[in-house]
Amino acid sequence: MAGIGFELRKMLRGDSYLAEMSAYLYAAMVSSGPWLMSVLCLAVLGLYSYSGFSQEDQDIFRTTIVYVYAFTLIYVGYIQLVVTRYLADKFYTGDEKITLTAFYTSAVIVLIAGAVIGVGGIWFFELTFTYKIIAVVLFLIVAMIWLAMIFLSAVKDFRSIVQAFAIGTSTSVGGAFLLYPMMGLEGYLLGYTAGQALIFFWLLARLLAEFPTGKVWDSSMLTYFLKYWELALIGMFFNLAIWVDKIMFWFAPDSRMVVPYLRTHNMYEGPIFFAYLTIVPTLAIFLVKIETRFYEHYHDYFAKIISKKELSSILQEKQGMIRMLRESLREILIVQGTVTLLCMFMASDFIDIVGLSPLQRPLLQIALVGSLMQVMLSVAVIILFYFDLRKEVLAVTLVFLFSNMGLTYLTMHLGFTFYGYGYCYSCLISLMFAYYLVSKSVKDLEYLTFSSQPLM
Repeated sequence: MAGIGFELRKMLRGDSYLAEMSAYLYAAMVSSGPWLMSVLCLAVLGLYSYSGFSQEDQDIFRTTIVYVYAFTLIYVGYIQLVVTRYLADKFYTGDEKITLTAFYTSAVIVLIAGAVIGVGGIWFFELTFTYKIIAVVLFLIVAMIWLAMIFLSAVKDFRSIVQAFAIGTSTSVGGAFLLYPMMGLEGYLLGYTAGQALIFFWLLARLLAEFPTGKVWDSSMLTYFLKYWELALIGMFFNLAIWVDKIMFWFAPDSRMVVPYLRTHNMYEGPIFFAYLTIVPTLAIFLVKIETRFYEHYHDYFAKIISKKELSSILQEKQGMIRMLRESLREILIVQGTVTLLCMFMASDFIDIVGLSPLQRPLLQIALVGSLMQVMLSVAVIILFYFDLRKEVLAVTLVFLFSNMGLTYLTMHLGFTFYGYGYCYSCLISLMFAYYLVSKSVKDLEYLTFSSQPLM
């Protein structure tokens, strides 16, 4: 995130448990807010639904929400990293007034292309016209929330961000329950959409209050899609790699068609999504660590290079950076490893609580291991991004995507006993490749830094 580190470091300087908790909460919201709140919404709506709410209606609603979040993540992915890089460059030069102009430009692109994708994607499902219209609106709103999350790093009032998600999520739940008796399934989706719209407009209001309005269109931002084409591909393909196994299972022989042609796979999706919840604390911890202690050594290392300090001083900062990386990775592995092992041992009790089938326990356990490796893979990718190794990240992304596709296809044909192993082993393969690149890049950091400079 282009500027979140400044706010996290400011919070941690408060030197109190409250300040530290606030920093981790802020990091959790920025890294996982929309997805985490959507899972919470679905959980609450699933536990407390109307007696007249049929199983078919519940399946249609749940599958619609899953589709919306899956395809908005993949779709908005192509613009997220490019815009983040653009903002980071502008913030570095002190040009924060460009924030709203960049947001307007990005919003035009996301809304126009998103409307075409949303309408085209839902047109063939045998649902009511009203339901389709609401679903397209929800698709656009969620896409705009993902877009707004990029610009949250420029907003100083983090409490309002947490409030936006809390109140918006509550509104989604309350709105769904309120409108269902009057409008049926369409009202249920409309109530949920109203809450998500509240989140977006709340975040938009914070951006408008924080920055002065300017031009609506920023053509210079578009040049970044050519200059940093790797970022556009990485953003889209990495999100696709995360979702490709679920998408493939929607068309597996044992998948289920809720309505033509809205498909789901209950046995596979549930354990995978619950396993993903376990990585939220680790993402928050890593974001805090990497943007505070590691960043200080990273900044000083390159500052000394720019200032033409002696080599011994530069290498000293490099060792400090490596030490912070090792400490952060060790801490993350301990935290996430503990959470994963605890959840694996308690898998039977957890399945009873959330209403999964006992047959899904092995799948949940392998999904937990896969989630552990996926979060470590994300850590490695972020480290490579810090050193601006875009082609290396693209290589890791393509390995993740194609290995997940190939191994998932294999496990689908091997049968239910092997479900989840394709995702897990693809994360392992990608993780090993990514950490090889991280190790090699850190070792050759001086060469990579100086060889990448333009000739004078």
